[in-house]
Amino acid sequence: MPYDNDKNFPSLADDILEKIAERIESSDLEGSFDAELSDGILKIQKGEYICIINKHSAAREIWSASLISGPNHFAYNGSGRWISKSGKDLLNLLEEELKIKF
Repeated sequence: MPYDNDKNFPSLADDILEKIAERIESSDLEGSFDAELSDGILKIQKGEYICIINKHSAAREIWSASLISGPNHFAYNGSGRWISKSGKDLLNLLEEELKIKF
């Protein structure tokens, strides 16, 4: 069945936000991260670091903003990855910033 961005976006976006939140929680053995997911918005905080990741339904994108990488928009590529127009991968970006393997 071909990927249909209009139909699949809500569940794909929810899935990736939940995956990120769960991975942070399971990797944070010291309790240094605060990750809160509510209504399609994931807020990640560790000390001075803050990152907000949310689904933007109208654009069919995941948007992120952090003090390190600034604002980014990611679209689902149909093959399991969220990629920005500049070629950044959402999970790779978070791995670099958070030092957590996704």
